[in-house]
Amino acid sequence: MIRKFGASLLTLALVLPAAASVAAQDNAAAGIAPAPARKVAVTTLTAGQGAKPTREDYVLVNYKGMLKDGTVFDQNEQMPMAVGSVVPGFADGLVQMQRGGSYRLEIPSELAYGAEGGGPIPPNSDLVFEVTLLDFKTQAELDAMIAQQQGAQQGSEQAQPAQTDQ
Repeated sequence: MIRKFGASLLTLALVLPAAASVAAQDNAAAGIAPAPARKVAVTTLTAGQGAKPTREDYVLVNYKGMLKDGTVFDQNEQMPMAVGSVVPGFADGLVQMQRGGSYRLEIPSELAYGAEGGGPIPPNSDLVFEVTLLDFKTQAELDAMIAQQQGAQQGSEQAQPAQTDQ
């Protein structure tokens, strides 16, 4: 079963690019332009400084999420999050920010919650976020901080004199 499934995927991987190419040529011949891919619009409100986070990093942000009409659906301060664990459009915006900067993100629905929506977000909703990137760390930096904190806790436990009953 696994071999058959793997072989089917291989066949599909070989056939799809050719089929897509033929379809693109047919559309071009018919004068049909491909739909432009919508991207996240990032507006700098206050410039930050230094490096930008990657999709593997963890960020600390203040943010306010709104629908296009200004309805606030979520907001948080000092919110830690993994860049790679948020909706694609939010991640696309985060990797363009610098520490200390404030930004406005306009995220098309297909890079947010799409046709399904989610919670207070209706299906096919474009989203707007106001975000301040307070800080970011790599996984290695977080691991080092955790190890240092654990070491400090173990050291303080060992430094406390044992209590004896008299």
